[in-house]
Amino acid sequence: MQRRFPRPRAILASPLVACAILAASGCGGTQVSGENRDLVVSLATATSTREPKWLDKSAALVEERRASGKCSDAEYAAFQEIIAKGRSGDWDAARDAAYALRDAQQPTADDLKHLEEGKLEHRPKPPPKPGRAGRA
Repeated sequence: MQRRFPRPRAILASPLVACAILAASGCGGTQVSGENRDLVVSLATATSTREPKWLDKSAALVEERRASGKCSDAEYAAFQEIIAKGRSGDWDAARDAAYALRDAQQPTADDLKHLEEGKLEHRPKPPPKPGRAGRA
């Protein structure tokens, strides 16, 4: 029995078709500036925990950044979509939108520069709260 191998054109076409499908489905998502990436994280946290107070706090930060000119139209629209879904009680859709926005982020030029230089942002952990040690 003779083994059949895919034709070279078929091999090359498969990744191209996959890329076209991903691009058409909107998997690219809105790119958020480095200074607003914390908003993506706070919205993902608020929606995954279904915490209205956290969602409101994130919404206030979005409005503050928007008022100071630090939030683009595209970023604002993406954030507002998540906030609206959460406020309407559709927490699953809000969480999915927040996660999709988070996962769509590409490294910025600064991210790549820091990675190349071996510099990663380090945020020290806060000290443990008193009275918590030794608990099981």
